[in-house]
Amino acid sequence: MNTTHRYTSVRMGGRALSRLAPAARFGVGFLGVAYFLDQAQTLLSDAQFTWAERRIAALTAVTVVIGFGLAGWVAGTILKVAAGLLELLADQAEASWRTVDLMEVHVVPTLGRIAARLDVETANASPNASPAPSASTEPRRLETGRVQALTGELAEARAEEDVDRALDLRDELTRYLRGDALRRLDRELARWTRGLIEAKLKASEVDWEVARWAARAVDSLGDEPDAVAIRSALPEIRRRAGLCRVCGRAVAGGKDVCGRCATQSAGKEPR
Repeated sequence: MNTTHRYTSVRMGGRALSRLAPAARFGVGFLGVAYFLDQAQTLLSDAQFTWAERRIAALTAVTVVIGFGLAGWVAGTILKVAAGLLELLADQAEASWRTVDLMEVHVVPTLGRIAARLDVETANASPNASPAPSASTEPRRLETGRVQALTGELAEARAEEDVDRALDLRDELTRYLRGDALRRLDRELARWTRGLIEAKLKASEVDWEVARWAARAVDSLGDEPDAVAIRSALPEIRRRAGLCRVCGRAVAGGKDVCGRCATQSAGKEPR
């Protein structure tokens, strides 16, 4: 996913207006001084000043200089406000684009997979079936067959580098696996996920999907050593994917932390 800002020209225009604000203030002020000198040239050319002429010259200087100075301040303020508005509009537009992209690329396909899986499980359910006797070996055979089927699907997901599917299958396998078998599975999945994430980092292909892999691996496999390494790298992965380092939400303007997390962090600082 290309995370390059789409509104660079708008941001550059805002920065240019912000830099022009001081120049506009001083420029209008100097224009006022030049205008005063032009109007008072006839008075200044005479070496003898009467009382009325001195008062007129002083009044003209005060009126012209203060008026142009105020106009310069207003012009500079307007430029700074316009620069801030351009920056704000760019941030909002970029945040909206990132949110829509996140929903279309990641949320909607995930919801589709969940809905399809629920449909399959509902179709396979048999509400009229009576429970088998506890001494029967049929539940054990069904359980073993289910584990084998899930293990085969997990192998296919790993071959396709589908981390989300692999972790979903792992979570379902926890209903059947216990003890060393589950720990061995978690260890293999944590090592495999870490290898995929490190490969993406080396290739500079970090996007929101890679950040989601890391977050899910930490949630499901947090006790494994490789998952601990992923947890320590998760803030940097999120930053490189254009997400908030703390919560993983989309941010705009190239910031590392979203506004909500920045506010919470500021509120926790000692006064």
